[in-house]
Amino acid sequence: MALAEIGSSIAGTWVLVKNENLDDYLKEIGVNFVLRKLAAAASSTMIISVEDDHVRIVTKGPKDSDHKFKLGEEVESNDPQDNPMKAIVTWENGKLITAANPTEGSKAKATRVERRIEGEQLIMDVSVNAVMMRRIWKRKS
Repeated sequence: MALAEIGSSIAGTWVLVKNENLDDYLKEIGVNFVLRKLAAAASSTMIISVEDDHVRIVTKGPKDSDHKFKLGEEVESNDPQDNPMKAIVTWENGKLITAANPTEGSKAKATRVERRIEGEQLIMDVSVNAVMMRRIWKRKS
């Protein structure tokens, strides 16, 4: 049921339109000034798909990523600084939620990502400690 809901709502190709509080978020996870400025100027595309019993999120931009996972199962992941993490992705009340925690000895910080549809946009809220960044995406036509 959850995979069908994802396929009919949030799946698709999305283009980044706006970042809110990106610099504070990147500072919080330890990204240096030059890389923060490059990230702020960069465009990104995100492709969310359902493949068999997996969800796949591919991001193309300043730092490409490709994550494929089963809902509710822990997977190995990395933060934007390539620090190792363990993540669990769930579908709750129309939101694709990623809860990621650093592995032992990692410099990563616990992170929560919520992706949801509001009107014609995909809203992606990323929280680390008390810092929340919002990324707003529009469906690519």
